[in-house]
Order: sequence, then structure tokens, then C-alpha cells
Amino acid sequence: MKKRLILLIALFAFGISVTCAHALWIETAAVGKKGKAQEVKVFFGEYEGKEIDSAQKWFSNLKDFSLVLTSPSGKTRVLKTVADLFCHKTSFIPTEDGVYKLSIVHEVATIYENAKIEYYAFADVAVGNGLLSPAFPTNAMLTIKAEQPIRQMGKDVQHQVAFNHSPFAKKKLTLIAPSNKKTEIETGNDGRFVISPQQLGPYFLEAFEEEKTAGQLNGKPYEKIWHVATYVVGL
Repeated sequence: MKKRLILLIALFAFGISVTCAHALWIETAAVGKKGKAQEVKVFFGEYEGKEIDSAQKWFSNLKDFSLVLTSPSGKTRVLKTVADLFCHKTSFIPTEDGVYKLSIVHEVATIYENAKIEYYAFADVAVGNGLLSPAFPTNAMLTIKAEQPIRQMGKDVQHQVAFNHSPFAKKKLTLIAPSNKKTEIETGNDGRFVISPQQLGPYFLEAFEEEKTAGQLNGKPYEKIWHVATYVVGL
């Protein structure tokens, strides 16, 4: 873990994109059923290389994340997770038709290379035929969302990325398909882009933004903020 952190810091220091470096992400089935337990797992590591860190050795205060479940009608609650070997896991039982949103907004307590790190992780669970989808947490600065649930291969689904509640315009994201093939996607002026799934399995999206804002965290100064957001969805 120490070597990986040193590598991550070096990538930041030399200005190399941190996309697909260490991040938090949520994995769950994209479709759920009312009355049936829905398993949810939270991972930390490098998704592309399948380098997943041991849940017992997550750095800084990462293990103190809060996983929030928001129902289609907007009701929220924090899901209690338990540490497994390579993830933290939990479950919930859907009771409404529509889209359930799982979200993590986490501020890392340790400053790296004069930067504060903010992790965001999102996943949606579609239940029944409902399309009602709740809003993102108000404290989520960088968000990725699908306009509607992905339900079949070959069908275009529009997504949108926002930063500080404004379109994440003309920015590059990383998409990793179920085959582990990595591609770059550029958002439009409205922060939107399209995914047309051609394979069964999870699609991993990651966005990164460096904010030139200085401040203090736990008595230590920082010169900038790194925002890292992930969204995992699949068939």
C-alpha cells in the first residue's frame, strides 16, 4: 500500500492524470426487485488494473466513509457496512419502484502534495419499470448520472457530469468496459455524453477535476483540491 501511495503522489506531482489511479467505487447489480435483498460492495484501489486494496489497510480515514441510500421518493438513510477481505459490504431491500441511488461523499483527512482529496462514488439500482430518480447529495461537488437506467445492449443512454452544480463541459472521462477495455470520453458543452453498452457486465466511469482553491484541513494547509468521482453501472 505504501508503494502505491508513493506512486500515486508521484503521478500527481508530475501532472499526470489521476484517472484510473486510486479511487472509491460502489458495485451492485443494476436491477433490483422489491422485497429482495440487494447486495452492495464498496472498493478502494485501481479499477483498471484490478488492484484492490485490503479493506483492513485503507489509508487515512477512508474506512469512515458513509454510504447513503436514497429511495426513488427521496428518503435517505446511511447503510451500515462491514469490512470483508477486499471490500466493505452491506445490503438493502427495495420497497419502491424507480431508481435507488447509492452515494459516497468523502473528504480524506490527510493532505497529499499540498492537495486535499475529495472522493465521490455513485451507483444506481433500477426497480420495476419506474424511472423516478432521486437527486444527488447537495455536498457532492462532482457528479455522474445516467438520464435513465441501462436496460438493454445496444441502446444509447445519455449521461451527464456536473461540477459545482454546473455542466462539466468539454472534459475527458475514462470509461472501462466489462472487457476491461479503457476508452476516453469527452463531454459536450452541456456536460453530457452517450454510452451504448455492447457487453454484459459493469461499466466503470471516472471523472477528475483539480480545483485551484487553498485552505486548511485539520490544521494543515493545502493549495488545491482533487475531486475524484466514480460511477459504476451495467447489465
